[in-house]
Amino acid sequence: MFKKNEDYKQYELFSIASTLSKKQSKLLRKSIEHNFLINIFSKINESDFEVLYSNKKSRPNTPVNQLVGSLILKHLFNWTYDDLFRNLNFNILTRHALGIQSLDYNIFSEASIFNFQNRISEHFITTGQDLLSQVFDSLTKDQLNEFGIKTDIQRGDSFLVGSNIFDYTRLQLLVEVLLRFLKMLEKEGRIKLNVLLEKYTKQTAGQYIYRIQKEDLPKEMNQLSEVYHDLYTSYKDSCEEKSIFKIFERVYYEHFIVIDNKVNIISSNQLHSGILTSPDDTEATYRYKRRIISKGYSGHISETANPTNKINLITDVVLEPNNIHDATILEKRLPEMLDKTPDLSEYHCDGAYGNAEVDKIMEKNDIAQIQAAIPGRKAFAEIKIIEKSTDEYWVSCENGQLCKAEKTEKAWRVKFDTKVCSECPLNEICATSKHMRKKTSSRLWYFGQDKILLDKRKQNFEKLPKEKRKIRANVEATVKEMKRGIKNGKLRVRGQAKAVLYIIMTAIAVNLTRIHKYSVGIEPISILNAIIYTYFNLIMLAYHPQTTFSQKNQHILTQFKNAA
Repeated sequence: MFKKNEDYKQYELFSIASTLSKKQSKLLRKSIEHNFLINIFSKINESDFEVLYSNKKSRPNTPVNQLVGSLILKHLFNWTYDDLFRNLNFNILTRHALGIQSLDYNIFSEASIFNFQNRISEHFITTGQDLLSQVFDSLTKDQLNEFGIKTDIQRGDSFLVGSNIFDYTRLQLLVEVLLRFLKMLEKEGRIKLNVLLEKYTKQTAGQYIYRIQKEDLPKEMNQLSEVYHDLYTSYKDSCEEKSIFKIFERVYYEHFIVIDNKVNIISSNQLHSGILTSPDDTEATYRYKRRIISKGYSGHISETANPTNKINLITDVVLEPNNIHDATILEKRLPEMLDKTPDLSEYHCDGAYGNAEVDKIMEKNDIAQIQAAIPGRKAFAEIKIIEKSTDEYWVSCENGQLCKAEKTEKAWRVKFDTKVCSECPLNEICATSKHMRKKTSSRLWYFGQDKILLDKRKQNFEKLPKEKRKIRANVEATVKEMKRGIKNGKLRVRGQAKAVLYIIMTAIAVNLTRIHKYSVGIEPISILNAIIYTYFNLIMLAYHPQTTFSQKNQHILTQFKNAA
């Protein structure tokens, strides 16, 4: 039975806070845990999670705001689950963050938080409703309003999120899946097959491939193809509903093909990036980016970037398979982003985020996409499209010709003067050369709506004031913050559901960290110290010109200037 937790709103006479000294109370109020209580815990909408619980009268649920809050704290401090429960039980600040006022309050068990996560995952699979994303969106909306953060200018970037899986070779993966399938069979059938397939079953997959010579690989692959084919045809009817058989079946179809009743091995260069990379994470995909191989997912974030904002917050976060192009992710997310921040008018990103569909969405919603670089080979003789109005376009070439475009049935056409073009040093490498008319005095160049929008995207960066051209760069720091729980390119967990949990909870934690730093600011005592030390050093410099500020005093002077 669902029940809201509002006990934290009632002040207890003999609470933890009542036993603290004035100094301790002051430090408590300035802690990030207290900021968490005010800006996160107290604003978690527990009613969103009511769908996970029974309507019948029964034992009340574990407080939802404590469960969600604990998950955020775990990612805020990059704790393991052991670290989390140690702090929940014995750390006064951690308990204060979750509104727990007494020392004798028993926190929920480890099983409760794992069951809660499983319920969220099952609910998402069944209904498509992501309850954790709702928490992020609700909290972020309140924070943007409370701190007056402008959302008209935003920036975005992506990063690889590796799953915590073993890096199997192709042969090792085939043997590992085979061994797991054999373990699933009934005892009698398993014993029989263990005798027939002793070369695989008497050792692990790693031990098996360790003894294989490079020149023997084709032979071993051929033998495995026969084993897979025989087992699949023998057990496809009796085991089709079992989960490990589904993995076995997937691997069979991804790596082998039957032609004329003969099983053949699919060549390595024909394997796609979405094939199974590990039986422990069936959703992880493969990507090779910047000389780094990653098996897992791709995270994408957007954050506010208006130069007048005192702080910037992440506004949108999503996790996708890592074999989906960045531009495709942005194409899918733009409607969501506009729903949350309808005043979005300028979006800064790198060259990977541009495509024709993104251009159309940007144009429709009057958003300027600012890319620091446009992918593709640079034209030797650049041709620019100048939009005068919706139905009037002019085109200029690098040599200075300016011509009005005329509308044809399918596209726009421009006629350049052949005489001028013949004297141009870029004549041979100009895009108009392939449309040259031999019997007329014109060279033709055609363009459509996609080219108009692409050219407009290129010019957005050129029109941008110099002081705004580096807006995108700071998103790299945000990506670094988002990856603080990723070691050697991998998460601690496996599976898309757990990876989604990581990226959403981390985004909430990053936003809280920024709010806390902004809220605390510079203490008044620091300003007083800055005045004293600055005055002292000015006197010293007056009487002893050779005297220099110490590193500490320089830091205090900087604080004073910032405070002023």
